[in-house]
Amino acid sequence: MPTDNATIISPSDVRNIRRYVQHKFADLPQDKHADIVADAVRRIIYKRLPEFADAIRQQITSRLIRSAVMERSGPVGADEIAEACLSCELDDPAIFEPFHAWVEQQLSLVIMPDRLREAIRKANETAIGAASSGALNVWQTIAQTVAVDAEPFVPMSEGQGVVLPFQNQPVLDASGEGGAIALDPTSASAVKPLLPWFRHFGRRSIYAALSGLLVAVTLFYGWSLSRPSVGDMIPPVGKPVPIAAKPSINELPAALQYREVDREKLILYLKEKDSLLAEENNMKAIIKAAKQFDIDPLLMFAITGQEQAFVPRSNKKAFKIVNNPFNVFHSWKEYNTTIEKSAMIAARTIVTWSKGRPSDVDAFTWVNRGYAEDLNWSDGVRAIWKVMDRRIGASTAD
Repeated sequence: MPTDNATIISPSDVRNIRRYVQHKFADLPQDKHADIVADAVRRIIYKRLPEFADAIRQQITSRLIRSAVMERSGPVGADEIAEACLSCELDDPAIFEPFHAWVEQQLSLVIMPDRLREAIRKANETAIGAASSGALNVWQTIAQTVAVDAEPFVPMSEGQGVVLPFQNQPVLDASGEGGAIALDPTSASAVKPLLPWFRHFGRRSIYAALSGLLVAVTLFYGWSLSRPSVGDMIPPVGKPVPIAAKPSINELPAALQYREVDREKLILYLKEKDSLLAEENNMKAIIKAAKQFDIDPLLMFAITGQEQAFVPRSNKKAFKIVNNPFNVFHSWKEYNTTIEKSAMIAARTIVTWSKGRPSDVDAFTWVNRGYAEDLNWSDGVRAIWKVMDRRIGASTAD
């Protein structure tokens, strides 16, 4: 398990950037050189932070530049970022979830949320008791705590059974020990943990439960007889009930917010691309993330088209790439997780970078500034989205 301080930017990197700027922009005054160098350093750090909201990432970036780069003239790595993140409201799911994903990426582990919360509590205690070496101790504390029951990231091959670590109360086996259930129909152990709980209930308890159910059904039937009819609940003609406008959690234009798409046409389109995303579980994962964050599903698929050509089956690495077809956290090679998680991260990134868009700036271009370093990324995604919108469009189902 990697616990070393993976350096994002070092003092030598800053010196190299400064020399490059002085050579590249020799005709500019020194104060402009300093501005360009500062902006370059800021961008490098900003990109490697957890996918927090823009304001939070800006605050952490400024803090790291001030404390690590300017005051200590030291490197900025996972240690320093972890320590800076402890000052955030990590009890807030909108902050905890990106931090959770970032820690998993740094350690290449699948980490239980409750275990990470325990690690954060211990790290805060460590930070309070630490002095100059606080950052290193904080990161080591987090890494060692989460490693207790974490699992390594293992790319899934086709047909491989999936092991799901339970996040709620674990199911106990006959020995009283918690465990994960392997979803492999050939495994006898897949069903064993589900049975022993039944032994704890006697026949009287079962009869009592059935009696309670019978009473509940009887009461429900009586209530259904006395409830108003459907006709009584329909407003009179000529008095339409006002429908409130649907609030959106992003600042995308209406055309890029969530809509039900024609899934049959979408499947046909993806099959033309020989895409693994045409498989039901992959498609559902992307559409689920799009719906949760109020994003047009076709925009999400268009990004996979730009990033990974829709993950064609002919690619030898297709069953690994499909776990992260959005290339979140730089690439599928660096962050190989599940398509459910990568889709959620991609959707959250779109939401974050949709905010504050000037009225005269195209939405694709505006999101481009945070999603991808390639300035032509927006042109590719826009072109793919327009084709998909024309060929697939919204669902006509009621």
